[in-house]
Amino acid sequence: MLKRILLILLVTSPFITFAQADEDSYVYGDTPETKTDSEKTGKFDWKRVTVGGGLGATFGDLTYFEISPTVGYYLTDQFLAGIGATYIYYSDNIYKYKTNIYGGTIFTQYLFKDVPILAHAETNLMNYFSWDRQARINAIGVFVGGGLKQQLGDGRSYLSILILWDVNESKDSFYPNPIIRGGISIGL
Repeated sequence: MLKRILLILLVTSPFITFAQADEDSYVYGDTPETKTDSEKTGKFDWKRVTVGGGLGATFGDLTYFEISPTVGYYLTDQFLAGIGATYIYYSDNIYKYKTNIYGGTIFTQYLFKDVPILAHAETNLMNYFSWDRQARINAIGVFVGGGLKQQLGDGRSYLSILILWDVNESKDSFYPNPIIRGGISIGL
C-alpha cells in the first residue's frame, strides 16, 4: 500500500509543481508587461523612448557614406512608432560625380511576443538629383516587411535585420526591391 502511494506521488508531483509556475514569468526576449504609472495616466515616459539607426560606408573610386538616426516611442509594450532622417554622401571618381542625398522617414514596428521577429512599415522620402543631373527629385517609398531581432539585455534595446518591399516602386524610386537593412534600437 505504501509503495502505491509513493508511486502515485512520484508520478503526479511534476504536474503539481508545473501547475504552480507563474504564468507571467520572464522568457528570454520578452518585453516588460507591467504597466507603469505613465501608461496608466497617459503621460510621456522617457523609459519608452528608443534611439538608434544605421551607418554605412565604402571608400575607394566609389565613396559612399550614410548615416540614418532614428527616434522611436513604445506606444504599447509591443508597438513602436518613430521618425528618422537620412544623409548620404556619394562620390564616383570614375564618372567625376558627387552628390548629397537627404531623406526622412516615419515608421512603425510591431515586436511579436515570445519570438524574435518583428513587422515593419515605413513611409520614406528621399531627395536626390535625377539621373541626368538636371533637377532634384523627391522619391516617396512605402516599405512593408519584417525581420529578425536580437534582444540586448532585458530592456527595450535590440539589433534587427529587415527585409522590406517598396509597394510604391517607380522609375524614380531610390531603393530597389527588396531592401535589406540592419540597425540598432537602444531603449533609454
